[in-house]
Amino acid sequence: LGLIGVVIIVRPGVGSVDPGHLVVLGAAACFGISVVTIKSLTRTDSVVRIICWMLIIQSVVGLIPALYTWRNPPLELWPWIVLIAFTGMSSHFCMARALGHADATIVSPMDFLRVPLSALIGWLLYSEQIDVFTAGGALLILMGNLLNLQRRPMKPAEVAAS
Repeated sequence: LGLIGVVIIVRPGVGSVDPGHLVVLGAAACFGISVVTIKSLTRTDSVVRIICWMLIIQSVVGLIPALYTWRNPPLELWPWIVLIAFTGMSSHFCMARALGHADATIVSPMDFLRVPLSALIGWLLYSEQIDVFTAGGALLILMGNLLNLQRRPMKPAEVAAS
């Protein structure tokens, strides 16, 4: 339900398709791979080690396209850049900690809440309109999360039988 809610909010196919849509799809696939990788790594490595390697890899990969378009940001933007970098790293740290303590089937659907919360922040700070699709999609995301949290975990004998 959460994924369906996200699709309803984003509404792909409404309007023209541009290369940005493909970038978003690629980013979503890479994010899914990173969740699986982080979950696996939390069994053997510390969260700090995982985050350090992630930052190194992302910096190298991000440097490649940045070299083609780099312009030095104005001095007044640097506090914002540092804030964005800090909050992004904190987000990854929290996600890795959560994946170390809970199953990915619990953690990942909670991450879907980011979409309606972003819409709410857009409404509060930028007077963006929340339409029926956004409200309906948010409701589906919340319902999916509640259903996911209420399901009973299977016992090892049930897992082996299924």
